[in-house]
Amino acid sequence: SPQYGGLSLMDEALAGKAAAVEAQAVMPYPMPYENGEWPKEYTYEGTFPEDFVWGVGTASYQIEGAYREDGRGASIWDTFSGANTVGMPGGDCSYCCKEAPCTPNGAMFAKGDTGNVAVDHYHLYKSDIQLMKSMGLKNYRFSISWPRLIPTGKLADGVNPKAVEFYNNLINSLLEAGITPYVTIYHWDLPQALLDPPKTGGWWSRDETGQPDLQILPDFLDFADTCFKEFGDRIKHWVTFNEAWTFTYLASGYGKAPSIPEYSDMQIDPYIAGHTVLLAHGYTVKLYREKYQEHQRGKIGITNNCDWREPLTTSQEDIIAAERSVLHQLGWFSDPIFGKYGDYPPEMRALFGTRLPQFTEAEREILKGSADFFGLNHYGTAFVSYDPLNEGVDVSYSKQSHGDLPQGASVWLFGSGWGFRKMLNWVGRRYDNPPLLVTEGGWSTFDKTPEHGANDPMRALYYANYTSELLKGINEDGLNIQGYFAWSLVDNYEWERGYSERFGLTYSDFDLGHDPNAPGDRKVPTEGKQWRRRKDSSCFLQHVWSTQSLVNPAQAKCPSAAVFDGKFIEETTGCKRSLAVSDGKLKKLEGQVPKAGTQLKIFGGLKETCDGNSTQYQSYADVDFQVSGTSIIATVGDQLLNGFWSEEKQAILWGDGALWTKVDDSMQV
Repeated sequence: SPQYGGLSLMDEALAGKAAAVEAQAVMPYPMPYENGEWPKEYTYEGTFPEDFVWGVGTASYQIEGAYREDGRGASIWDTFSGANTVGMPGGDCSYCCKEAPCTPNGAMFAKGDTGNVAVDHYHLYKSDIQLMKSMGLKNYRFSISWPRLIPTGKLADGVNPKAVEFYNNLINSLLEAGITPYVTIYHWDLPQALLDPPKTGGWWSRDETGQPDLQILPDFLDFADTCFKEFGDRIKHWVTFNEAWTFTYLASGYGKAPSIPEYSDMQIDPYIAGHTVLLAHGYTVKLYREKYQEHQRGKIGITNNCDWREPLTTSQEDIIAAERSVLHQLGWFSDPIFGKYGDYPPEMRALFGTRLPQFTEAEREILKGSADFFGLNHYGTAFVSYDPLNEGVDVSYSKQSHGDLPQGASVWLFGSGWGFRKMLNWVGRRYDNPPLLVTEGGWSTFDKTPEHGANDPMRALYYANYTSELLKGINEDGLNIQGYFAWSLVDNYEWERGYSERFGLTYSDFDLGHDPNAPGDRKVPTEGKQWRRRKDSSCFLQHVWSTQSLVNPAQAKCPSAAVFDGKFIEETTGCKRSLAVSDGKLKKLEGQVPKAGTQLKIFGGLKETCDGNSTQYQSYADVDFQVSGTSIIATVGDQLLNGFWSEEKQAILWGDGALWTKVDDSMQV
């Protein structure tokens, strides 16, 4: 059996569940903190390694929108949320909506919220890259939408050239901005055409004996191969899957798509799907290493997720119950890849028996070592105690509590920097200290206004405490942690919870209104006039990643709108601007009078010409300007342009690429 600090969790493979639960060797209490000695305060000092990677993340379905645009196919999340998929590629599945308005799945919490528009990133990606630049961001993780790239999920039906164009434009624009892209191949948006029971079963497909038949494997390999071929010359960091546990276990009836009756037996379905996903990962890495890695010179891995489970007491029963809780989630999807045997944890096999499918010897060899790094998504912590009368769906014989841990807006999120450090140490102990990349972590809040949302001390404190403990993990525990990605760049679509819970480093004004393709009368995001405002937590993280050092979050807040008060020069034309701001509001914005025959304009790249020596200024015609924190917003009719203050450049970075650089206030105006 695998060893934990020199001790075996299981004596050996055992015959029955009860015997397996009880017959376990003595386990030490998980370090580096003893029970009850958890820190109540954190230190904000110290420096990270020079090459430590900082970034932020998003996912295609959560941000892109444009769900019926440019040939995109239907995804299982469109169907789950109740979006109108009638007539879309793949939208005619056995359980799909036949006539609009469509009905959300019963497990959808925020009924009426969909990813139809989301944060309109498909149309606003250039502006979002300007936002990233204003944050000094150097690394950005996003996912590629399978139903956008291959609308039916099947390569034989064709690759969508508009999707190739969009992702090429996004990648190239990121690189031009000095931002390194990290790409997740699959972040939950399965093409609906590949889940059409009983014809197609997606990750849940099985043969007549009830074993995984890998029906989806050729299609996923085609999708991955298309990604490598089209984008791999510029993408050097790949993640095959994001949180396999979430989109197999929770998607088998616990609130994530698809949650349909055919695949909602929690005793069987998660383990069929999980087995299929693990093999899809292994074969995808094999494909990349054999066909692309040598000349594209990239790295590939997988991201698994787990929150820390701390034993409630020092009793062996609680310690082992907490260990099972972690092992039956993170170990389930990590042992086959990072363990010694290319198989599920033997402790888990002893408890689950035939519910866990078998790998062939060839499959174990493919899985073993099939990652260049360990990707970890981690958010919170819970206390665990042994419950002998409650096996639980995860067979952990445990119950959870949260003590006095602070809670975010999400029902499952309880923050603990020390729990994060323990989670990192668990990975290091179990898997021989692999190179580890924290690919997600974040804090949720309920916010209704940009003013309230931008003032987010709990999120900043969360990141300060977590990064403090991460640094101790590197310096004191010797862990090989290589980077940290915050979730998320912007407030976005939080799956079944819709838009009420906000995780973004940036506040999203969704311009709520009516969407004829969404179910019900709920006000939802609309296209055209969405804008963003940075939160204080983003300015805290900018300080950390620009200096590679910790800082007290109370000392690293975003500046006020007063930064816009003063004189500016538009870099492309050399034309001058004058802004007057007081009490957080823009009182006046004027521009140098353009030469005859040209017009002073905010849209279209600001290409007007002007007399650089002129002292005459005029207001912009028919333009409504406003400022909100470090954002400036210009509206003309149904058009909106977002600008972002860059502290590093002392300039406004406009969404269309224009740059207004602040100059000495003594400039004659």
